[in-house]
Amino acid sequence: MESVHSKCRLEGNRSGIVLLAMLLIIVVIGVLVWFDPFALSGSSDPEMPWNQLNRIVKRGEEVPAPSAEQASITRALVFEAEAKQESAKRGKISMALRADGRIKGGWGGDYEPRPNVHWQVMGSEFTGNIDPSKIYKDNYGEDRSQLYFITKGKFIILETNSETRKVRSVKGHIYVTGWLDTEYNATGEIIITSDKKSYKTFSWQAEGKEGLTMFDLFN
Repeated sequence: MESVHSKCRLEGNRSGIVLLAMLLIIVVIGVLVWFDPFALSGSSDPEMPWNQLNRIVKRGEEVPAPSAEQASITRALVFEAEAKQESAKRGKISMALRADGRIKGGWGGDYEPRPNVHWQVMGSEFTGNIDPSKIYKDNYGEDRSQLYFITKGKFIILETNSETRKVRSVKGHIYVTGWLDTEYNATGEIIITSDKKSYKTFSWQAEGKEGLTMFDLFN
């Protein structure tokens, strides 16, 4: 009888250890998310932009033209919008799309990603192009009228912690991707990452307008 009780106590102790270990893991993940500016779960998902860099056309090569179902790019368009993380503002994006399908733009601004921490985007530029071959898909099926675009660049952010009074720079890659409809409305994402494992994603929407910015004056 005593051995049975001992066995039950042993199993109970093991269960308690497992539960404690799980709680510790949850606490560690929470601490990482709180202190690391890019502590969202990383992904090897083929849809992540760094896994689709083959879609960016090399300099000197011709960007494929949109299909008959997609928006016809006959003139340079400028897209300007606020970037958001859910409802929180995350700076502004300016992007120029040339008639040859090439893209250049920048992201900048000041905001607080969490209490007592201030981010100032010191520099961020990206380049890329449209890619008519990628087909838009969602829960309702395919929409071949949507025109995909993908870009890549670098950013540098100055982070100031008002509580610890520490200042540091955060560097990494920026990817701006999205879809353009036949009315020249763009819906896109900004993804910033320092290691391609953890990242932050911001969303934006803008209507393409004729005009000039510093970003569409490029070779």
